[in-house]
Amino acid sequence: MWPNSHFMTRGAQEGERFSGVRCKDEETFSSSEVPRVAQAQKVAAYDFTDAKPLERLRPPLPSPPRKYPPKRDPSHLPPPPKPAADENGEGACGGVLQNPPIIVSLVSLGRDSYTFGDEFTFVVKLGASRATTVPVRASLAEVEPVDPSKSCEWRPLGISLGLRDPKYRSTRVWFLRLYGSKDTPGSEIDLKPGEWIELKGKAKMEWSNPPHGTFPPDVERYVLPLRLRQPREFIVSVWASRWEGYRFNAATRQEIRVCHVAEQSSSGDEVRVTVKPKNL
Repeated sequence: MWPNSHFMTRGAQEGERFSGVRCKDEETFSSSEVPRVAQAQKVAAYDFTDAKPLERLRPPLPSPPRKYPPKRDPSHLPPPPKPAADENGEGACGGVLQNPPIIVSLVSLGRDSYTFGDEFTFVVKLGASRATTVPVRASLAEVEPVDPSKSCEWRPLGISLGLRDPKYRSTRVWFLRLYGSKDTPGSEIDLKPGEWIELKGKAKMEWSNPPHGTFPPDVERYVLPLRLRQPREFIVSVWASRWEGYRFNAATRQEIRVCHVAEQSSSGDEVRVTVKPKNL
């Protein structure tokens, strides 16, 4: 998503350029000094504050219309096959991982009082409780292979700020959507237990509600009304979430969904923030 500047990841060659994400490698210890698994360690810092949107190099083509077999007597039909994850982009992506390997915490939110729509800078710490791989590119265009004949598979990770008001449903302010693929070197970083990276970026203290009628009336009554009519205090926490992935076929230029067990982790920070209406 953002303007080119120098970017380095652990293991990436110097001089490689990506879309406005600045990364600084941290000093590492040799195995003879400190066992890295046993000691929490910052391994990289990524600065997304100056990033700008980038268009995909090769947007996927629309899926062809599905072909249905001629109708038959249902009593003579065999049981329907269980949908696979990579058939027509459909399939049951089920379940949520109860103990996800990603650990997220809020380092800095700038200040504790905002007017709705204010821009601010945030810093988030993303770590691992056990070995995992996390994406570190801010644009899907950066994940696409340079060679148009090569296919790729990718899975996004979202970083957001949850705002909780005891009287209403929680809402979210989105921080980052990160992309990575094992088919694109340098777009992901491997984290060992105890290792973590720092993510810095900009966001706006604003959110939108689903269209009226999205929820049943007994649920919609607890949606926080917009526009805000008075200052509201929220309990905030940062969230890291990733769900299904996607596979792009270079030959057909079509994209399908790939099922993964969902991972969600929150900081649990009891930080309080006040948001005021624009007209106050």
